[in-house]
Parts: sequence; structure tokens; C-alpha cells
Amino acid sequence: MKRILLLLAAALLMTACGQKDAKNQENTQENTEEKKVVVPPGMPIAPTQQVLPQAQNQGELNSPPMLNMEEGQPIDLGQLMGNQKKSMGEQAAEQIDTIRYKAEQGDAEYEYLYAACFENGWGVDKNPAQALAWYKKAADQEQKASYNAIGNIYRLGSGVKADNNEAFKWFKKGTEAGDAQATLNLGNCYYFGMGTEKNVDKAVELWQQAADGGNVYALAQMGDCYLYGVGVEKDLDKAVEYLTLAADQNVEGAQYRLGILYYTGHGVKQDLVYSKLLITKARDGGMEEAQAFLDKNFKE
Repeated sequence: MKRILLLLAAALLMTACGQKDAKNQENTQENTEEKKVVVPPGMPIAPTQQVLPQAQNQGELNSPPMLNMEEGQPIDLGQLMGNQKKSMGEQAAEQIDTIRYKAEQGDAEYEYLYAACFENGWGVDKNPAQALAWYKKAADQEQKASYNAIGNIYRLGSGVKADNNEAFKWFKKGTEAGDAQATLNLGNCYYFGMGTEKNVDKAVELWQQAADGGNVYALAQMGDCYLYGVGVEKDLDKAVEYLTLAADQNVEGAQYRLGILYYTGHGVKQDLVYSKLLITKARDGGMEEAQAFLDKNFKE
């Protein structure tokens, strides 16, 4: 049972292995006939340093409001591995000898987990080159989450020269293998024209595919698409549906935006108590914008 749980953990561990390096959007506002609706930052920002300047400049154009790209986060595996008091890094570090042995024996899931250990410094010194090498060993055995991990390494330039073409190639492989996070990132590539021609319709198609595959950040992304009418017709009912699904799975951005909808009563019945609960959860998840909103609108 323990081995099964560990394998499950390994498969989930870094499917969302991006970094929160795209929080520099400008706040926008949307007006309705009845009231002024405050909406949070911008359109999906593929989390790459090269794209940030383009994303920031979007606010100067007469384009639709920018959505807030939901970036994948490492999953807390405490519950999966039977120990809710320890982080996944602590648990991986404690089992590093077993992980190393299994990886060296050619087990693709453990190769992937061993790569994650090198990437994050869990039980070993951080070593981007070793992380990439072990991810590629796992990819050679078609361990699907490894494709996304490699794509992120090239996207961010972590220990290698940043290369959008390489990132696109690996995200595409991950998408073809059925990895929902890679599909989400491939959509980002099409949205910004990273390693491919810009194609918003294709981007939204891929985000929807990732959402259908259960990726919680893609659920939030589709909520934003329906909220702002990006690539689809505006549909507040669908926006609330998708944002609720994501918020229920602790996606901070979705909690924040949904909380604002309940605060204003835009598309839902106004509920200030629920609004405060949602935005507080987003604040507790690390969103500075949420704390600012609470300070401004829920003063004691």
C-alpha cells in the first residue's frame, strides 16, 4: 500500500511544476449598467520572464480585460502519504535513498520523483542539470508528467538557456500523452505565440481540454474566459460554475474572483459573508490582492 501511495504521489507531484513568477499584471475594471464591478488582474500570463513585458503592455491596448493566468502549484501530498504534518519535500527527503535506488533501477515514476528532488532540493542539493537529466530518463519511458516538467525547465530557463521552441515541443508531447498541465501550458504558448503562431481560439480549446481533464487551474482559466468573453461568448453562469469548481479545490485566484462576484452581486446573489470567506481563503493562500481587498472593503 505504501508503495502504491508513493507512486501516486510521484505521478501528481510536479504536474503543476510552474513557479509563481507572473503576478505583475495591472488591475482592470469592468463597468455594468447597474454597478461598477471590480475585477482582478489580467489575461492568462504564460509564466515566462520573456512574456512578462508583452503582458504588461497589453493594458495599454484596446483589448478585452486581461485574465489572471492560474499557475500550477505543487500538490501537498501529506494526506496521500498518510502524514498531514509533513510537506511533500520533507517526506521525499526522508525517503531519498529509496527514491534513488528505484530511479537507478529504471522505474520511470521514481526517475520522475528523483528529478523533482534535484529540482527542489529535497534530500539532495539542488541541481538543475541532474533534474533535467532524470526527467528526460522518465520521458524516455513515456512518464507523461515529465514532458510538462521538461517544458517548464526550458520555459523558465532553469539551468538551461530559456527556449520557447523547446518548451512548446515538450508541452505538445505532454498534451499528446494526456497530461492536463502540459495541455494548459500548451494553450498558454498559443495564446502568447510562444514557440508557435499566436492563436487565441486554439489556446481556449486547449484550456477547455485541460479543464475537462480535471486540471484545477484550467477550470479557473475557463471561468475567467467566460467571465471576460475571451475566445468564448460571455456567460456569467458558466463563469461562476467554473470558478466555483476551482475555488472548491483551493485555487486562490478563483477564490478571489468568485469572492468579488459575490461582493458585488454580479452574476450571483450578493452575499457579503460568503464573499469575505472566499477572499480570506485567497489571502491565506498568499494573494496580496486579497488582503488589500479585505482591508478596503471589510474593515472591522
